[in-house]
Amino acid sequence: MKAPTRKTSVILAESGKKVQGVFTYGMDDSGDVTLDGMEVEEGEYEEEGDPLLATYSPDLDSEPWVARKVKEMSHFQLSKTQKGVLKSSIAYFLASLSVYCTPISNLLGKIDSKHVVCTVCVYFHATRTKGSMIESMGFAILGVTFAFLTSIICMTASTFYFDQGHRILSIAIDLLVSSIALGLISFMKQRVDKPNFNVACSLSAISLISCIVKEGSLNSAQVPVEKIRCLLAIVFMGSFVSCIVCFLLWPTSAITELRTSLNECCNDMSQLLRVLPNKFVTIDSVDSEDVNQLYSSLNNNMKKVYKSLNEAKYELYLRGKEKEFKHFSEMAHSLVKMSGSLSGLKTSAEMQWALLHEETEAATFVNDVSLDEFMGKSLRKSRIDEDPLDADHHFVALNSAELFKVFIFYLGPSMKSFSFTMRQVLDGVPFENKQVQLEVTNTAPFQRSLKLASDLFSSRHMKALNRLYGQKLFTEDADVESKINQEEVAASCGNFAALLSDFSNELSGFLSVLDEYRILVDSKSYEFLKFWKRNPNNSYQAFRNNNRSRPTVTLNDALLKLQNVKTTENSVQSGSLSFNLWRLLRFFQRVDVQFGFKVGIGAFCISLWAFVEETKAIFSEWKGEWVLVTYCIIMNKSVGGTAMTINWRFLGTFLGAFSAYAAWYIFEGEVFGLALAGFLISVPSFYIILQWKTNNAFGRFILLTYNLTVLYSYSLSRNDYDSGEGDDEEGGTNPIVSDIAMHRFFGVSLGVVWALVITLLFFPNSARSRLRKGLCVLWLRMGIIWNSDPLSYKYDEFTQENKMVGIADRKAIRRIIAELEVCLKQAPKELRLKGPFPQDIYTRLLKSTHKIMDAFENMNSIIDVDPMITENEKEVITYIQSERSELEHRVFLIFYMVASAIRLGFPLASKPASTEHAKDRMLAKLSEIRHRVAKDKENSMYLTNQDFVLLYSYILVTSTITEELDKIIADVIDLFGIVTEETFDI
Repeated sequence: MKAPTRKTSVILAESGKKVQGVFTYGMDDSGDVTLDGMEVEEGEYEEEGDPLLATYSPDLDSEPWVARKVKEMSHFQLSKTQKGVLKSSIAYFLASLSVYCTPISNLLGKIDSKHVVCTVCVYFHATRTKGSMIESMGFAILGVTFAFLTSIICMTASTFYFDQGHRILSIAIDLLVSSIALGLISFMKQRVDKPNFNVACSLSAISLISCIVKEGSLNSAQVPVEKIRCLLAIVFMGSFVSCIVCFLLWPTSAITELRTSLNECCNDMSQLLRVLPNKFVTIDSVDSEDVNQLYSSLNNNMKKVYKSLNEAKYELYLRGKEKEFKHFSEMAHSLVKMSGSLSGLKTSAEMQWALLHEETEAATFVNDVSLDEFMGKSLRKSRIDEDPLDADHHFVALNSAELFKVFIFYLGPSMKSFSFTMRQVLDGVPFENKQVQLEVTNTAPFQRSLKLASDLFSSRHMKALNRLYGQKLFTEDADVESKINQEEVAASCGNFAALLSDFSNELSGFLSVLDEYRILVDSKSYEFLKFWKRNPNNSYQAFRNNNRSRPTVTLNDALLKLQNVKTTENSVQSGSLSFNLWRLLRFFQRVDVQFGFKVGIGAFCISLWAFVEETKAIFSEWKGEWVLVTYCIIMNKSVGGTAMTINWRFLGTFLGAFSAYAAWYIFEGEVFGLALAGFLISVPSFYIILQWKTNNAFGRFILLTYNLTVLYSYSLSRNDYDSGEGDDEEGGTNPIVSDIAMHRFFGVSLGVVWALVITLLFFPNSARSRLRKGLCVLWLRMGIIWNSDPLSYKYDEFTQENKMVGIADRKAIRRIIAELEVCLKQAPKELRLKGPFPQDIYTRLLKSTHKIMDAFENMNSIIDVDPMITENEKEVITYIQSERSELEHRVFLIFYMVASAIRLGFPLASKPASTEHAKDRMLAKLSEIRHRVAKDKENSMYLTNQDFVLLYSYILVTSTITEELDKIIADVIDLFGIVTEETFDI
């Protein structure tokens, strides 16, 4: 049977023209309205060329084979991946010339550590945006400055006491300072937790070990100023080469990447606006592969937006365009809100699907007439060109399922046409791709069109809701179960339409920011440097102050807060010496502090071998400094984190050593052959570094070991070291490459093993335990947030109105979830005697937690649109206050129950707490106030359907939370079981 159709009004985004389109009901709908009998698709407005003016294209088969191949090669272009790999390999090749090219090598002085130039280029690879390189160099300057200042001060003090005859004190100073400094570097590495900062910390550790441990152990009688100068020149040379290649060869701008990511986000949102309203209107499931892929793509692009935004900040500030950064930040913030509205749309559609397919209602809904039959029967009562919202006759719904169909009949065409206009807007913004530059789109026409479409949809939305609630089902008395079903239908329908309006409001704000950005795109100010002119009331300064909120709570902070929940002020022991000592030592409960402490202990144990006379020769022969470097770099705060890359590090080290040995003997130490071999080995290594999603450090392990073997061997062959520094055991000017490779492999392997030993013996921190503790504190925080009433409000003195507070602590929860995802990756790598770690169950737990957090964001996005609460909304909220409080408390009780179970490893009760009855009582109370107002309009406050929209969103979010909590309970039961008589052998 052909699906019924109906005419609807559509606003064209580019022109603002109002045209008539044809809307099709039914499951065969493609998701678009039809204009003039033709379905509108992307690119429909592109002009078609005149066939008479078409360029003649010769038959390729008539061309000679050689000419055709030459033409194909002339059009050949390297892909982005190929350019990135080649770019880093060229930087590596240029860095290797610091060893192979005699004039350049002489500039770096007499030292056998010139391979560190290539090491710097591997860590700070050239395939990054200019903003990322600026950030990396800034962190590198800080790290290297700390390392060399610490080295100079330490070695000056140790030399002074050595000259005074206090040799033991001199050694103690070197050991303690180097160990404390390495521990401090590790502490800051975990504290800041940024990839570029982590690399800078590794470089700082290498510099500090080379200065204090290696050089300090060889000669304590004087400060090796020349060696420190050479090491500083080496680090500078590596950084300079990487920067030059990054900025001159196929440079990549973070600003361009940011604009591209913003475009991709808008495209994903456009596609979701095509799919979601269509799924809702056709009563189809949104739990499909295409929808999930779109949301996954949107989430990935949002991550790229924030990554590019952080990198673009350095480019913009360097060019004096800090105001552009402000507008880019506001665009990203708008996209986050728009993404939250889209998540809410999906939740509404999921609720609709669940309500229509509940097992308890199966007999009622499944045997009902189809959507096509219902629409066809309704449309036979009206003409195709007649607007049902303005018609005199009404269509009657016989049950809750048909309420959906009534709503779709009245508002479905408007939802589709409204989403069509918004899709056209999203497809046209924010940046047009014109040749190379991404130019800003003029948003004025889009803003006018969006305003017209929004006003048209709002008016039709109100009319449709009035028709929906004018149904007899809402006015006549019915049993409680029927009332509950009706209110759930109302919540789903009202929320979906309201979220579409909210999305358009956020899109309008996004267009306004984009328009402001277009005006100032070429302006420069350098306001951030003019500290003497800073004004707190200035818009830019206000933006900076607003972004300087309190630091985001980390998992460490949350766990410490939970452990010290008791008030110490009221303790009877608060004045005792033991209590004060406990408060002092409480600082060491922090995981990052423990991590820095144990790195320092392990470094002290390794460094001791470099200063004790009996072991100094062994340390020098087997290159113990690289044992120390490997140990410091591979250490992680958890056992699983340390063990994650061990297999790849062993394999990468072996392959690097073997490749170095093979290259040396194939080319017999000839400089051109070694340089070419290094370039060829760097190509697959950098491909692994840049393209592998996981274990990409494997490529770095290969390349670093190759450096340590081949470049060091070539330095020895050229006698490129001071007298007394050469290693005769490794061949001196005739290097024994097999021994050098073996020493490197042994040094790296011993560093890995030592890292595991220290991780297990000192302050062992299991990723599994941290994951359970983290889930516990996360669920408790989420339960407390919901129990504090998301609909709470307070009087705003500035506006003299009641303003809703919203949901707090969302950023901290997101941060904790991200940390737990890292723990989930590390946990399976830890030894577990009970068997394999149940990763699938914990993955489902985090997935459900994510969905609950998305529901929080959905609720908060509704509040953010209009935080001021009207008297009517206040009346409705107050009327169901007791029912809401009971429901919120039960939600908190479930959160508390599963948090306790996951923390203690205890089984759950056989009949855990439920929210079903509390939610039903709230829905029944909501239906009661609607009936009371309808029956007693003269004596009651006049309430419109708009006054219930906030409650509809609350109901929808609560349903999502309770549904996901049920899944969490089931997964916790799978982990620990339930309490039965068998539990205690009763």
